[in-house]
Amino acid sequence: MKTKLRPRPSGALRTLSRRMTPTPLTHWLGMRAISMAPEQIALREGLRAAVAVGIMMALALALDVPLMAWSAFAAFWTCLVDPGGPLAIRLRTLLTFGMVGTVLAAIMSMASGYGPIMAAPLLALIVLGCGLGRLRGATATQIGVLAAIVAVVAICYPMTPQGALGLAGLFALGAGWATLVCIVAWPVDAYAPLRRACAEIFREEGRMTRRMLRGRDVALSTGTRGSIGAHRREIRSRIERTRTRIEILSPDAAGSQTRAALLPALEICDRIFVVLIAFEHAVVLTPASPTTRRILRHLQLLLERAARVVGHPAADMTALRRQIARIDTLCAHEDSLYGRGARTCAAALRDLLVALHETPGPLLPAGQDGRRAAQPGKWRDWPVAVRHATRLSVSVMVAYGITLAFALPFAYWAMMAVVVVMQPQGMTTLPRTIERVVGSIVGGLLAAIMGVVMPVWLILVMIFPLAAATIALRAVNYTLLVLFMTQLFVLVTDLVSPGVGWDVGLARSVNNIIGSLVGLAGCLLLWPERRGPGLAAQVADAFIANIRYAVLASGAHAAGREKIEQARRMAGTTSTRAEIQCQQTRLEGLRRSARLDRAEQILLALRQMAGRASVTWMERSLSPSSADAPFPARFEQVMRQMDWPDITAPPHALPTLDEMAGMLHLLDVTHGESRDVVASVPSGSA
Repeated sequence: MKTKLRPRPSGALRTLSRRMTPTPLTHWLGMRAISMAPEQIALREGLRAAVAVGIMMALALALDVPLMAWSAFAAFWTCLVDPGGPLAIRLRTLLTFGMVGTVLAAIMSMASGYGPIMAAPLLALIVLGCGLGRLRGATATQIGVLAAIVAVVAICYPMTPQGALGLAGLFALGAGWATLVCIVAWPVDAYAPLRRACAEIFREEGRMTRRMLRGRDVALSTGTRGSIGAHRREIRSRIERTRTRIEILSPDAAGSQTRAALLPALEICDRIFVVLIAFEHAVVLTPASPTTRRILRHLQLLLERAARVVGHPAADMTALRRQIARIDTLCAHEDSLYGRGARTCAAALRDLLVALHETPGPLLPAGQDGRRAAQPGKWRDWPVAVRHATRLSVSVMVAYGITLAFALPFAYWAMMAVVVVMQPQGMTTLPRTIERVVGSIVGGLLAAIMGVVMPVWLILVMIFPLAAATIALRAVNYTLLVLFMTQLFVLVTDLVSPGVGWDVGLARSVNNIIGSLVGLAGCLLLWPERRGPGLAAQVADAFIANIRYAVLASGAHAAGREKIEQARRMAGTTSTRAEIQCQQTRLEGLRRSARLDRAEQILLALRQMAGRASVTWMERSLSPSSADAPFPARFEQVMRQMDWPDITAPPHALPTLDEMAGMLHLLDVTHGESRDVVASVPSGSA
C-alpha cells in the first residue's frame, strides 16, 4: 500500500540504540542543552561516507601519495555538509562547498607559503566571511563552518603556487567523488530524519501514556512530578523543533508532498498531546479504574502503531486501522473523560491515515519539490551574525597565535575547535565546549592505542567503520560525533605520517582543549551578548501564558480554537524555557538557592494548572454543557490583583516570585486537586 512517504526498511541499530539510551537520560541531557536523539542514527548515510572516505585513503596508500589524505578529508566534509531534502538543494549545496573549498585550499596554502605575515590577515578575512554566511540560512551556515575549517587546515600546509594548486586539485577530487557517491551512486531517502522525528514524538506520547498506568501514588511522588514536566517539555520541544526543520527543508508548501504529509502528522501529535495532558491531570486526582487502565493500555498500543506507520510507511497500516477500531468499540459507550479523549485520539489518527494517502495536486518530478526556498527576513538578525563572525575571526587568530608561539604540531586542530565550538550565544557554547573536550580526549586516547598496536592494513580497515559511525551519529549526539571523528582524523594522519604513534592522539586532545577554551573565552569576553530575561522574568512569562491559556480554555473569554491552540503552545514553550533556565542557573552554582527552589515549585504548579486547563477545554469542546463556571471567576480575581484588564494583551507589570506564589495559593482556595503541589510553594519572602 503506497503512501506519499517513501519506504525505508526498519533500522535494528536505531531500535537497539533507543533501548540502550534510557528516556530519563535524554530528558536530563536535554535540560542541559545537550542533545541526545537515538532515533536519528543514519546508518545508510554512514556507510555511504565510509565508502567515499575509505576509497580515497586506499588510493593514497596504494599510490604512496600522503598528500592525498586531503581527498579523504574533502570527501568526509562533503558528506558532512549534505543537508538532506530535495535533490536540487542537495546538489547545489554539495557543488557550492566543493568549489568554495577548492578555492580556499589554494589561496590559504599559497598565502601560508609566504609566511604568517601574509597568511594571518587573509585567514581572518576568510573566517569573517564564512561566519557571515549565517545570514543566508541554515544550509549556508553549515557551508560556512566547513569552509572555514578548510581554510584553517590549509594554512598549516604552506606551499608554492604550483603546490597549492595541486592541493586544491586533490580537494576537488575528493569533493567531486563524494558528490558523485551521495547524489548518483548511493542516493538515500533525504526525508527519513524528519519522519523519524515525527515517529519519535508518537513514541514519547506512548511513554507518557505508559507512565499513567503506574498509578496515582507514583504520580504524586517527588521524582515522578519532575518526570511529568520532563515528558511534557520533551514532547513540546520535539514538536517545535520538528516543525522548524520541516519549514527549513521543505519551504514550498505547494510543491512538497513530504511536507504535506508530515505537517498534518505533527498537528495530530499536538492534538493527542492535549488529550494526554488532560489524562495526566485526571490520573493525579483520582485512581484509575480497571476500565480506565484498559483504555490507557489500548491507547499506548495505538500510539506505538502510529509511530511505526509514520517512521516506516511501508509497514502494514491494517494493524493501525484495527487498533483504531478497537478504541472505538471499547469507548463507544464510555462517557468519561478517558473514553471521550480516547475517541478524540482515534479520530485524529484516522485523519493521519487520510493525510498519508491523499495527494494534494499533481506530483512534481522526484527531487524537485521545494526548489525555490524562500528565506523571508534573512537579514533580520544581521547584528547577531556580524558580532558572531567578528568574534569567530578574532578567536581563530588568537588560537593561530598560540600554536605559532608554542610551535604546536597539527595546529589546525586548535583552530578547527574554535570554529565548531563557538556559537552566537554563550550559553550554547559552554555545553558544546564540554562535549568537544570530552569527545576529543576519549577519542584521541582510543586512536593513539589503535595507532600503536594495529598494523597499517588494519588501521586502513578501521577507517571504514569510523567514517560510517561519524556520519551516522552526527545528528544523535555531538560528543559521539567528536569521539569518532577524532579517531578518524588521528588514524588518517597516522596512515600518511607513519611512526608518530601516540603523538598524534596527544596533539589532537591538547589542541582541541586549547581551541575549545579559546572559543568559549571569545564568546564570554568579546562583545558579549546581552543576557536574556532573568529567571524571575521567564517564570513570570510562563505564569502569564498559563493564566491566559486557562482563562481561554475555560470559555470565560470568547476565543476560537486557533487562538486557544496558540495560547496552549505559548504556555508550553514559556514553561519549557523557564525550566531550562532553572537548570542552567543550577549549573552556575546556585544549587541551594531558596529563590531557585521557589521558581521550580511555581513551574511545577503551572504544569498542573495547564493540565486542568486541558481537561476543561476538552470537556467543553466535547460537551459544552460541562464547562465549569466558578473556575474563571478566581482567575478574574488574579487578573484584578495584577492590574491586567485584557487577557489577550500583556499585563502592565510582571509579578514577582512572591506575588506568583501568593496568587497560586489563591487559585487553590476552592479547587484542592493540586493542593499537594501548590502547598509546597512558599508564599513568604525568601
